[in-house]
Amino acid sequence: MQEISQFFKQYKEELPYWLKNYKEGMDVAFDTVMGGRVGYYPGSGFDGNLVAVANKAHCVHSFLYVDYLVKKEELENMMDKGSFHGYHSIGRIEWSELDIMPNGSFPITVNYTLRMSPMHFVDKTIEPYCFTEVLERNADKEDVWGAERFSITFLFADGIATYFQLFVKQFVKAPWLFLLQDHGFGCNYDRFGKDGYLDAIIRESNIRPDYVICATNTHIWDGYSRVEGTKETSGGMHNHERFLYKWD
Repeated sequence: MQEISQFFKQYKEELPYWLKNYKEGMDVAFDTVMGGRVGYYPGSGFDGNLVAVANKAHCVHSFLYVDYLVKKEELENMMDKGSFHGYHSIGRIEWSELDIMPNGSFPITVNYTLRMSPMHFVDKTIEPYCFTEVLERNADKEDVWGAERFSITFLFADGIATYFQLFVKQFVKAPWLFLLQDHGFGCNYDRFGKDGYLDAIIRESNIRPDYVICATNTHIWDGYSRVEGTKETSGGMHNHERFLYKWD
């Protein structure tokens, strides 16, 4: 049995050109940051598990974390304190709504009945934000520790709507890696897993992640199978076990 990060080493991605040459204050487009493989985590909170797994394998260099309960100040403090061990920040890019969605937003027209409003759990006291933190590996760490650089984008938004607006409509490509975990009564207006609103969007659009790290409390979408020979990982508030799945 091998770690998930060990399995992913066969899919090493070259360091994207923009990231390799990035300097603080440099003009970068949002779609450039999202131009390579993307690791997507809706309802992410403060869970670094997705980055830990993929970054060690050098298979993803751009991560998108989406949550509508996390304050920007909390994330900025984490980044300023060096929360990703072995890395330091070399720049922060602030994004406007126009930067993220230059074509505007689109109505979600899928055959699905929502149980409640998507705005039901949104913390309306929080000012919406989106920023990308660019991180560089410390000089005392080597390649086995992780990529030379990676970026992580934090977006205050609904993780289901974001998948539709960005991956289905703006980029017309799926995230390469997806961390899938439902949160029960943890402020989900609908489930991320099988037979939920997100599943309906994915089935109708056919924009599907190649790989999914799925928690044991969540039902994986149809068409995915366990990657045999890989160990579980774990993370999140309740430290659920998570297994790797691949689109068949």
